[in-house]
Amino acid sequence: MGKELQLFLKGLEGKELRDTDENRKEQFLSDYRIQDEGNLVLVLRLRGGSDQQGQTNGTDTGTVEIVDSDTVETTEDLSPPLKVLGPDVELTSEPDMITFDDDKDGLRAKMPCGHAIGPESLTAYCRSLLTSGKYEFRCPHMDPSYCGRIWEFYTVNKLAVLTKQERKEFETQIAMNFLRKAVGIQECPRCQSYCERMDRKDVRVVCPVCSRKPGGRFEFCWFCLRKWSTSGTAECGNLDCSGEDPRKKILRECPEKKVVEVSCPSVRACPKCGLMIEHREACKQMECPCGQKFCFICLKMADARGQYTCGAWNFKCVKAPVQTQLP
Repeated sequence: MGKELQLFLKGLEGKELRDTDENRKEQFLSDYRIQDEGNLVLVLRLRGGSDQQGQTNGTDTGTVEIVDSDTVETTEDLSPPLKVLGPDVELTSEPDMITFDDDKDGLRAKMPCGHAIGPESLTAYCRSLLTSGKYEFRCPHMDPSYCGRIWEFYTVNKLAVLTKQERKEFETQIAMNFLRKAVGIQECPRCQSYCERMDRKDVRVVCPVCSRKPGGRFEFCWFCLRKWSTSGTAECGNLDCSGEDPRKKILRECPEKKVVEVSCPSVRACPKCGLMIEHREACKQMECPCGQKFCFICLKMADARGQYTCGAWNFKCVKAPVQTQLP
């Protein structure tokens, strides 16, 4: 696939993945420890555009054909299925934290944090989080203070009694929201392919899929996702374009939290690759998937030996300001 495509795998259903490792040994789906009931996302890696279109137009090589063998089941009955909790679920008579339902004949599930919720409420609440762009589920209980404990997806799946269709819907949306917010993925405004930039400094980008279709080369603005309409590479010409990397808005507007008793932004970008990382609990020392280790508070990177200059994992250090420059 070369350098223009990247696969993000979160399970596959009805598909088989074949590849070869560095020793040219054939590999299959099972070699990647991929779970069922998930999804595969193909992400195009976009080159930067320019006013010298002839230099890159038509230089792409190779063809990628994607065949999805999933089938779609339909039903005339639009009523939601009855959700029945399993016998191994811990039940409680406490009222539902969302609907305040306290019917003693219909006990609620007790979440890992100790708060009560029914399967229908849990399904609706988690779906609303996904619709708003979140990719984690946090307890919304507010009495006497906000709980905020993260619920793992396997817990939500079990206690919300998700159907096969709901589970697939949730898994897909979790993956999409993570790609958009954490990895910095966008959708091509014309063909809706998922894309990332080869060079994160590029604002004007070229979609290779659309550019192969009638009409020729298609370039769009990475920020406002509209067709590029100027000859330059800095301003797209669309009046309502913010001209700002969407990751900067997340960094600027995210809430603060206590990390080793230091109040700092709850979301940071890896100082090496720019991946968005949200702090969940405890330690200030982070390791990005790119391999870079850094302090979540002061943003100083570990040295070549993996040592931190700002002290141990529980040592308070000077908070770095909200990041305004990204790799």
